[in-house]
Amino acid sequence: MFTPLIVQRYLGSRRGFTRVVTAFSVLGILLGVAALIMVLAVMGGFRQELMSRILNLTGHMTIEIADLTLPAAETLAERLREMDGVVSAAPYVNGQAMVANAGRSTGALIRGIPPTGLPAMLTEHLITAAPLESPAAFKLGENELLLGDTLARQLGVLPGQKVLLVSPEGARTIAGFIPRTRGFTVAGTFRVGMVQFDSGLVVGGIEDIQQFAGMRGRVSAVEVRLANPEDVEKLKPAVYEIASRFAPSPLDVSVTTWHDTNQDFFRALQVERVTMFIILSLIVLVAAFNVISGQMMLVNDKLADIAILRTMGATRADIRNIFFFNGMMLGGLGTLGGVVVGALGVVNMQRLVDGIQALTGVNLFPGDVYFLSELPSRLAWGDMTAVVGMALVLTILASLYPAMRAASFEPVELLRR
Repeated sequence: MFTPLIVQRYLGSRRGFTRVVTAFSVLGILLGVAALIMVLAVMGGFRQELMSRILNLTGHMTIEIADLTLPAAETLAERLREMDGVVSAAPYVNGQAMVANAGRSTGALIRGIPPTGLPAMLTEHLITAAPLESPAAFKLGENELLLGDTLARQLGVLPGQKVLLVSPEGARTIAGFIPRTRGFTVAGTFRVGMVQFDSGLVVGGIEDIQQFAGMRGRVSAVEVRLANPEDVEKLKPAVYEIASRFAPSPLDVSVTTWHDTNQDFFRALQVERVTMFIILSLIVLVAAFNVISGQMMLVNDKLADIAILRTMGATRADIRNIFFFNGMMLGGLGTLGGVVVGALGVVNMQRLVDGIQALTGVNLFPGDVYFLSELPSRLAWGDMTAVVGMALVLTILASLYPAMRAASFEPVELLRR
């Protein structure tokens, strides 16, 4: 007795206020699903972009050994590069200094690395005085530095010009404290899209930074990059064992992974992601209540039809299926529309942001607050499946009670009415 034709007929046979309630329920599901997809895509893009940029600049694992010299660090790096899963390993020097030029000055983090060991994140966004045929082959010369683009603009310096580094450490003399200073040539600038790096990072050759910082041939640590960043905990014991051979005591060795240094940050992102999913799911939940209202109104409008169908031989299961699948079709239409709108919103996310900013005149995405200069978005199939599954489950629950209510009526009682 049950046929899709009856479901289809009832889908478009609503009148008056019932049609309005049904339209708003479908629209609510559509907007809720679209909002969830776009928000999860943006938050997934945030995590992926931040993780990619942070790890591309700071590495996946850091090995610190007390009083580690540069020759010993290079030998340790060679041993580590022989391990399966290790892509690269290189020593580096970290320090802080004031960068000055033409009466302007600002503090910055200085990092000394092997001249040929520039991270791909820097070489991909490198700007020099002369065009580069192969940015990956760029090599820092003696007394040369790379500055973040924002930092270079703050100082008013261009590639090829000179800057002065002033160390917070120095020598005490009769005339007072005299900080260490040294002039460097700006070989180029980089812009990786993260404010803390673009406005506060200076990169130079490891030997130049050693001499400037007074490291006396020592290095700060050895940086290790892996083929798969998620393997850091699995490889950590083996790395620690190799590093212990270059230290007087195992207690002088510290191996830190990106999980350790960024754990709280990425955990906060995950908590925020789950919270936003729950909050925005309330939109779909409210729309599901509207589905219940619309379906109950439809049942009341079709009491005569239910009585006639029952007297013609339709079973309770037939009546239940008619109204259940009717509600499911409404939820399916809303969910499908939400997926389409959400996917289009993700693809055109930056255009939407630019349009809203142009319309309101408000910067919705300040780089000094969100660390990135552009709004990232990443559409994950797992997120979309979770959103669609949640919307369909709520639609099933919303369609079940009206369908069971319609199937509970007795034909004799309905005919009396």
